[in-house]
Amino acid sequence: MKYSITIQNQHFENLKGNLIKVDGKERVAFIICGRSIINDIEERFLSKEVHFLSDDKLLISEQNQVSWDNKYFIDVLKKAEVKNLAIVLVHNHPEGINSFSPVDDNGEFHLFKLAFNRNGGANSHASLIMLPDGNLIGRVWKNDLTTESISMIRVIGNKIKLNYPNQTDDYESPEIFNRQQLAFGSSLVQDLSNLKISIIGAGATGSATALLLTRLGVGELCLIDKDTIEESNLNRLHGAKISDVGQFKVDVLKKYISEIGVGTKVIAVKEWVSNLNCIKQLKTSDIIFGCTDDHAGRILLNRFAYFYLTPIIDMGLVISVKKDSFELGNLQGRISYLFPGSDCLITKGNINIDIAYSENLKRNEPDNFKKLKEEAYVIGEGNPSPAIVTFTTQIASMAVNEFLNRIQGFNPQALTAPHKIFFFHRGIEIFPENITENECRICGKSNYWGRGDMEPFLDMVI
Repeated sequence: MKYSITIQNQHFENLKGNLIKVDGKERVAFIICGRSIINDIEERFLSKEVHFLSDDKLLISEQNQVSWDNKYFIDVLKKAEVKNLAIVLVHNHPEGINSFSPVDDNGEFHLFKLAFNRNGGANSHASLIMLPDGNLIGRVWKNDLTTESISMIRVIGNKIKLNYPNQTDDYESPEIFNRQQLAFGSSLVQDLSNLKISIIGAGATGSATALLLTRLGVGELCLIDKDTIEESNLNRLHGAKISDVGQFKVDVLKKYISEIGVGTKVIAVKEWVSNLNCIKQLKTSDIIFGCTDDHAGRILLNRFAYFYLTPIIDMGLVISVKKDSFELGNLQGRISYLFPGSDCLITKGNINIDIAYSENLKRNEPDNFKKLKEEAYVIGEGNPSPAIVTFTTQIASMAVNEFLNRIQGFNPQALTAPHKIFFFHRGIEIFPENITENECRICGKSNYWGRGDMEPFLDMVI
């Protein structure tokens, strides 16, 4: 069983501002967290709201000790109990000691004993120490009052920050990544090797994205796609041959990646993204790439980014020609970085609800879909869209570079633009700003941010 914590960047910055002060004293805060649980695989804590104890509520606040009246902790427990949320205790170590002290051990034991006695349940809570530089270390408290280490702490905002055990500035990267290390340092190579990334769609952009991430040294990839290879795909599918026609795209891509031999672990899932096995993979992913024109799947991913604090980089490419000619009417690419703080795909108009309804109906009720299509109540399939491998590969490269920038920050100015639109035939780039006074239930309000597991899943009927 693996344990991890994901913190919204606004929460992280508030923690730093309230805990780390020039007087060098210990302070305390509580994070109420949603849960993401895959039994026997991973339990993930997702920051939902932060509660600070002001100095006047602390009984002791010194350089190496902090204490408070537990009535404030009970108030937080009451809030968490209503929706079976988790509590994460956070305090700082002003002297930079990066381990839990015997005083911490004793105090937390009694604190979480109170939590389990009052709120009950078999699920865990957690505690974090914030060091003067903002780095975090943590552990999980289980209901038998034993502890487990935390394998990953993520901070998700315009940038993606990672804390994990054995993280070091002098990591020795494998020989194959030496040239990459010369550009961005060994820490990026180490970060990438610790990530699991899911790719939704193994077609033109998805196959290119998977191969780029493999050659960057990502530790684990999950490829999700239910389609098989057709002869018409071969002009743009990376890793596919004529002899692969009829095989599942993810199986062919997995085999190709494995033969590269750089050590990336690959999981292939031959299902639509709403399948329970796919959801299990998404919930254990650090980053997700949306490489599909499937509007129904995009609706799920769009909500997932905010519910589960998992950044999603969604990409799209539109090529159209003018009627009765081969003159380009549009050659437009889009990259969207979805996280709490960015406008979602629905707000930006990148999802067609009617098409999504038709896609779900076709998969789940094919006979009804056929009947309603004949009666013109649903949108049917049109002519195939134009596709050119150079442009599908280009948009995949741009999406992977977007991901690298979110991890490494080589282009700080671009971090403030979650959505990017490129008109390749005009040489124009547009970076739309977030909508002010956004009333969207998903991205405009924070009710769902970090909510995690609930019934129904993502508060929607799949």
